[in-house]
Amino acid sequence: MQQGKPLFSEIGVIRAWELEEGPITPGQNRRKALEVSDLWVGECHVTVRDQASQWHHHKDFDSVMYMLSGRIRVDHGSGGKQSFELGAGDYAYFPRRVIHRAQILEGDNVRYVFVRVGRGETLENVDGPEA
Repeated sequence: MQQGKPLFSEIGVIRAWELEEGPITPGQNRRKALEVSDLWVGECHVTVRDQASQWHHHKDFDSVMYMLSGRIRVDHGSGGKQSFELGAGDYAYFPRRVIHRAQILEGDNVRYVFVRVGRGETLENVDGPEA
């Protein structure tokens, strides 16, 4: 994206029923709202309550996440030993290729919105984090 050049030339609207099924991590169902240039926008419904989702990373995308509802724990770091919690209204930033997973702590309808900047495929499921 060039500095000073607008990404869009007119206002656009994406209706909820128009979202496309996005890349799936077992335990996290994603839907894509928009993909243009280096921008990828979507939402995720976290479905794993009794165990964490599969480990994954977002390849060559930096991601910003905004929690809409519920509360999750995100595991990450060497050996997956670090974690933090996010609840409705919280934001998190995930640098490209950082391996992580999520698990519901609270809520029946746990959802978040994310904005990614990068190129290529947006997801790679992996066996686990580095030791």
